[in-house]
Amino acid sequence: MESLKLWWNSLPYLHPEVLPPSTPFTAPGASSSPLPILYVYPAQKHHITSIDVECVRIQAFLSFYGFNHAVRETCNPEMSPSGQLPFLVTLDNRVLAGRQIVDEVAKNFPELHVKPDLDTMAFSSLADSRLKLALTHSLWYDIKIAEKLLHCRFSQLAWPLGPVVLRIKRSEELAWMLNRKPVLYRDEIYREAEQALSALSVKLGQHSYFGGVRPSYLDATVFAYLHIILSLLAGSDETELRKLVLRHENLVQYAKRIWSTWFATTPKRNETSGDA
Repeated sequence: MESLKLWWNSLPYLHPEVLPPSTPFTAPGASSSPLPILYVYPAQKHHITSIDVECVRIQAFLSFYGFNHAVRETCNPEMSPSGQLPFLVTLDNRVLAGRQIVDEVAKNFPELHVKPDLDTMAFSSLADSRLKLALTHSLWYDIKIAEKLLHCRFSQLAWPLGPVVLRIKRSEELAWMLNRKPVLYRDEIYREAEQALSALSVKLGQHSYFGGVRPSYLDATVFAYLHIILSLLAGSDETELRKLVLRHENLVQYAKRIWSTWFATTPKRNETSGDA
């Protein structure tokens, strides 16, 4: 598998967005955009959000804060200096990823940003550990399911790069899981996911958002997982995790409410302006 990675990295002419480390980074089209640009993995056909949890998390967070931006889809995380998606290119050509994006939004909307307390960080960590492991197992453990559900993530790559890169990515995801659990016991993974979902359900109760009257970073995190589980796994032979979510009616209605409030009116395009 390592040889496949080396082969992929040796073909820059097949993905010209990748720039050598010594070249100052300028995202394709960034200089002509009147808005900051968020680069994400592609969405499924007729869908609005990306099929990647991290991308949906940031898409939701930017929408919650009304951070005006454009969205561009790419299959190639190597076009980012960090090697990861999503990333944000600001109007002054700064490239931000992960927590840097959150800090940029907080800087622009100080009156709306609330610093998370220990309780909020604990629940966010719970989602990012147990739900992430269960979702990764659902999507990547079985190669047939990965090929069925995630092919659009690499659809922009010329044949045969798409299938090859998907398999490389699957090997990386399996390694990530094994780094956290040396033995992948399916029942244990989903039992821990159910415990996390139960805790989140109790925490949410009948409130509109975890943070009260306004959605927060925790809401962006939980929504990202719930949305991917409920939408992407609906077309999967691996439905156990989705069934676990459906047991918690308040979480299901919560995900639907966020979708209808913040996403349902957004047009599906390769590039969207405003709340994407």
